[in-house]
Amino acid sequence: MIEIFNAVSNIAVHIEKDIFKGMSDEFFDVSMTEEKLHDKIYARCTQIIEGEFEKVKSVKGALSKDKKQMCTINQNGKYIVAYVSIDNVELLDVDYSLGTILCIYENEISPKNIKASAYITYGPTFQMVFATQNEGVKFFSYEGDKFVQKESFRLSTSGKINSTGGDIAAWTPEHKALMQSFFDSGYRLRYSDSLLLDTHQILFKRGGIYSTPATKNEPNGTMELVFECYPISFIVELAGGEAIDGKYRILDIESLNVHHKSPFYFGSINEIQKVKSAFGA
Repeated sequence: MIEIFNAVSNIAVHIEKDIFKGMSDEFFDVSMTEEKLHDKIYARCTQIIEGEFEKVKSVKGALSKDKKQMCTINQNGKYIVAYVSIDNVELLDVDYSLGTILCIYENEISPKNIKASAYITYGPTFQMVFATQNEGVKFFSYEGDKFVQKESFRLSTSGKINSTGGDIAAWTPEHKALMQSFFDSGYRLRYSDSLLLDTHQILFKRGGIYSTPATKNEPNGTMELVFECYPISFIVELAGGEAIDGKYRILDIESLNVHHKSPFYFGSINEIQKVKSAFGA
């Protein structure tokens, strides 16, 4: 797994340099539409990610949230990397930290086969979280020319952050009442519209609740199990929290396909217990 970790570290450095620090003229051609700019950034990040994993003989293949097509890397490898190259690139123009999410599966994509999960934050905050069953959740900050390990994350049983998304007008009565109960109890709204950044905030502040609910318009939710829910749930659970779809543990739900979406709630155990009670779990 050390080779995987090194590859993730190299990916972080290259994307930070090329996209967030370099930002060469090729990314800022005034004639380029926003859509083409985003496509170009996705393409460059994909090139970096898959290029680094090509150097790791144990990696069999990789697939991104954008294309959802397996790229075979090493036929004799055993690991499959599913990744989000850039989480919500639309936030780039407001100078937010953006990031990459990666999940390492052994042999086949299943929550039972996750061997590691990682995410990287770029821009104003250049940091990395890498989690394995044996080592737990490790937090690294880039200092000078290398990543330096810091104190590991551990969620408290309760927090005060309420990070909730979705179309408020389309919230179900159950979710609306649940969110109001948190606000009535003094929780602060902290939502960036980036799953990765909202995850990082809850971990960094040691507690709270994140939710992207089922809505009247999106009854199956909007978060993708393979690329988003599984890797974040793996990290959150190792940090002492819980992750559910409203009733059931995310890591007990088998993905039907790479397009499978779900409502997503995670955070401190006391907050998740309130979610379960609200949905009759």
